[in-house]
Amino acid sequence: MTDIVHSLSGVKRKLKFGVFIPRKITLRPKNSKAVISDLFPIRNDSDWKTEFELLNVPGLINGNNNTNLGQLVTMYFFSSDGNLLGNKHVVMNCTGRQTIKLTEILSNGLSDAKTFALFHNYDDNSLLNDGSFLAERGYTGYEYKNSGVKGYVHGNLDAVALSGNQVTPLGNSGLIPRTYTVQHQLLGPAKYDFVFTNPTSRRIVVKPLLTGIENNWMAQKSFAIHSLGTRSFTINLEKKDSYKIKFKSRLYLGRPVVFRILDQSMDVFHG
Repeated sequence: MTDIVHSLSGVKRKLKFGVFIPRKITLRPKNSKAVISDLFPIRNDSDWKTEFELLNVPGLINGNNNTNLGQLVTMYFFSSDGNLLGNKHVVMNCTGRQTIKLTEILSNGLSDAKTFALFHNYDDNSLLNDGSFLAERGYTGYEYKNSGVKGYVHGNLDAVALSGNQVTPLGNSGLIPRTYTVQHQLLGPAKYDFVFTNPTSRRIVVKPLLTGIENNWMAQKSFAIHSLGTRSFTINLEKKDSYKIKFKSRLYLGRPVVFRILDQSMDVFHG
């Protein structure tokens, strides 16, 4: 009987690998001259400020920040429902790195922006390896309650591509839901915000599940994210609370940006 159970378990494991492993997390742009960006969350209200550390990526590739290559980048801003609100141009000023303070540029119709993508003006693929694309997956910084201290988190994946003026989602999703377990023990007292972006072309439903000491997973209220949109799941923990959390969705990589907030301090990291 034990041998039969082990055999069935092995077949199930091989079937699971056969279904999931060959699938790519992101799609390949159809235009060989497309540029790529992650879809970065924005927190911009009375408690939060958002910044982005912009590297002169084309200058790094070319080996010279003083060339005209890559001096212009374009930022596209989206609402929580994935609607394109507008764009802004930023000049690199022939430097290796500069800080973009989003709080200072989110005006004139952009105040409702919840995500952004940043694309370098670079179409000289001769300096890239064959079949490669220039991608921006840099660091976004968040400051809480004017503390003067920022927490930074790196981009997750190649979320969107820009070809001409056309923005195209690159995220992949499937018919069979996957579960992503956050690699962090939730400890109170604290407030946790789990921020998701949807890099796919379809509406995605996410189901959170929590477990405590008993290790029984309890389903929480599901939420939906429109294409190129964003949603947050928030949980408040008391002093003695300790949980684990996972999220079930059709995303191939349902990995949130996690904000842990306590009084006047916070931390931000990938789950």
